[in-house]
Amino acid sequence: MADVRPNQVLRALMQRAGLSAQDLATAVNEAEERRFKHEASITGRHVRRWLSGQTAQPHLHQLVGLMDVFHLQGDELGFTLSGRRSRELAGFRPGSTLLVETPAEEDHVLRRSFMIAATGNLLSVAFAPLPASGRIGASDVDRIRESIDRLHAVDDAYGGEQLADIAEQFVAQIEAAMGRCLYGPRVEKALYQVIGQLHASAGWFSFDSGDQARASRNFDSALRASLLANDRLLQARVWAYMSRQSWELGRATETVTIARAALDATRNARDHRLSALLHGRLALGHAASGQGAQCGTALARAETSLDRIGGEPADAWLAFVGPGEVLGTAAMAHMNLGQPDRAAHQEEQGMQLLAPEFRRNRFAKSIHLAECYLAADQVEQAVSMADTALDLYPSVNCPRWAVHLSQFREKVASVDLPVTTAFMERYDATIAS
Repeated sequence: MADVRPNQVLRALMQRAGLSAQDLATAVNEAEERRFKHEASITGRHVRRWLSGQTAQPHLHQLVGLMDVFHLQGDELGFTLSGRRSRELAGFRPGSTLLVETPAEEDHVLRRSFMIAATGNLLSVAFAPLPASGRIGASDVDRIRESIDRLHAVDDAYGGEQLADIAEQFVAQIEAAMGRCLYGPRVEKALYQVIGQLHASAGWFSFDSGDQARASRNFDSALRASLLANDRLLQARVWAYMSRQSWELGRATETVTIARAALDATRNARDHRLSALLHGRLALGHAASGQGAQCGTALARAETSLDRIGGEPADAWLAFVGPGEVLGTAAMAHMNLGQPDRAAHQEEQGMQLLAPEFRRNRFAKSIHLAECYLAADQVEQAVSMADTALDLYPSVNCPRWAVHLSQFREKVASVDLPVTTAFMERYDATIAS
């Protein structure tokens, strides 16, 4: 009888990704069904047999599903493969929803798979493996930064709901690795930086999902990590998020105070994109206070900062800051100031300048432009833009702006026109599907 050898490699992969046996079974089923277009029926019992070594060589489709979940080759999963099975696997490459090009018509399916299997497919792809023992080095931190960038790529394309869970779990894994491994002072500082970045990201994802208390907790944790890392730019990033949150919650003075603190702390040391973003936050606060002149000055400074951006690549979290973003901020400010016609014109321009990869922002801008048009009594244009948002709704998961779309539907319900009736019917059908 052949020796039964537990699959320690697979167990380690699951531990790094925070997956239970049932989590992995669900993720592999999703991957197998997506790859082979048939129903898969792997259970937690199958996974436990893989781990114990009772099943030393899973079926071909199961192995390919595992390859997709962990984004590894078949011979890197810890199984004892026959020559025949190795040759069969040679025809497959590991894939993932983050690393392959996706036809537009399949976006909503992959987004759903990502959300359902968030603790499987995305985690295993997006999370850099951390050492089980020994030393944490600079290269480990670099891989963590790459993982954080991937999370923001998902947010840009699909919205950030549930990404806060993933970012927070990654923080827990990093902190656990810090407790069991050795590292020098420079790596320690870098680790606090990435922990702060992850908390900042988790805060933003929570904010965009409408969970303001969770967002605030993560922002506080990010500020604490930025102090440990002695990183003023990270502090300014967190303050940029907090300023936007304050404006959303109707705290105009606080919006201005936080934005000014970030500008003062990073004077002569910040990226031009960050300058544009912070001056935009300042403009929102002034507009909410009815201070039109100060708002105009802040917007002008945001545009000046934008003009100074060179050809250097942007940090992933700042990549959205461009002409479209600044014009969108101006539109929000002028809506605050009671100038919907001007706001609509600016948001129109902003949408034209928005890069195609920022689908989540296009969803948000479509809804905001619909609100601008409606406030300016341009009902047909408003409904047309809301229809554009509905086109994106199945493939973008952004609860905060979905609430705005729901509120728009309630407002147009009182307008007795064929276009509003058609929109409401389509909205109700889309939400119900």
